[in-house]
Amino acid sequence: MASLAARIWTVTLALLAVAVACLPLLVRTGAPPIYVAFGALAIGYVSVQAWRSGGRFEFESAIRNPEARTTSRAPEIQTALFEVCERAERPVPETVLVEMDVPGAEIGYDDGTPLLAVDPRLPIVVGPVGLRAIFAHELGHLGHDIHTDAVRLYLPQVVGFTAFWAAVLAGRGPTAATLGSAAYLGLAYSSDRRAAIGRAVLSLGAEPLALAASRYANRLEEYRADAYAARIVSPAELTEALYRIAAIATGDNDEDVTGPTPWEADRSLVSSVFGTHPSIERRAEALDCELPAWVRPYRPHHAGSGEE
Repeated sequence: MASLAARIWTVTLALLAVAVACLPLLVRTGAPPIYVAFGALAIGYVSVQAWRSGGRFEFESAIRNPEARTTSRAPEIQTALFEVCERAERPVPETVLVEMDVPGAEIGYDDGTPLLAVDPRLPIVVGPVGLRAIFAHELGHLGHDIHTDAVRLYLPQVVGFTAFWAAVLAGRGPTAATLGSAAYLGLAYSSDRRAAIGRAVLSLGAEPLALAASRYANRLEEYRADAYAARIVSPAELTEALYRIAAIATGDNDEDVTGPTPWEADRSLVSSVFGTHPSIERRAEALDCELPAWVRPYRPHHAGSGEE
């Protein structure tokens, strides 16, 4: 745990140092100081907001919906959460029911208050034991790494824009600099994969390199939360819960606890480098657990998902 924390903070502080060093570089290469200062303040503001929310929640409509915050229609969720918090000697976070791409759970903050989002289908997928395991994992993020994730959230774009400016826009007239900057910032507001590819090209690879470092820290944070959960529930219980979710996590999904591509055999080099979560196989190895016998027919598509 201490080793993982040290590695997470090393990556986070290194990225922060690079991003801070980018600011005087922009000024030295001709960027108007007032624009650089305004950009730094804007990044600082959105980073603080991400810090307050944990950088994780995108369920604004559900968070503001009083009905979604009522878990009385899901007593199994309440029971599992109370049991885990009692074992961990942690306060019980407020809970909101949210339908996700794949049944899972996600923890963060709502205006500084811990908030757990749970898909109402999750109890059916993992059962009572699995619920406790998944909730223990989510508790492992609180107070440990949600905030480091928020610190890193916008740093790759800062690094990428600086590389684009220094290589392409520095020394050009104000019109070209303004249009080029607006184009890059416009792409930065889009989550579309084509926009990300565009920024990667414009930044000469600097942004994806910084993003790969940030995502490496994200995967370390998942290992750390797994290790925390393994002290609250058994490693085998956590592993089986993760496998149960992976067995139904098909296609593209952004919100589940296993990551968009849960199986190592299904992952391309790109998804391995930029994945926010380790593969299920890697997480099981870290927990020193074997693949449960019942899940073998549900092995990844690439490895063959037919009858055994």
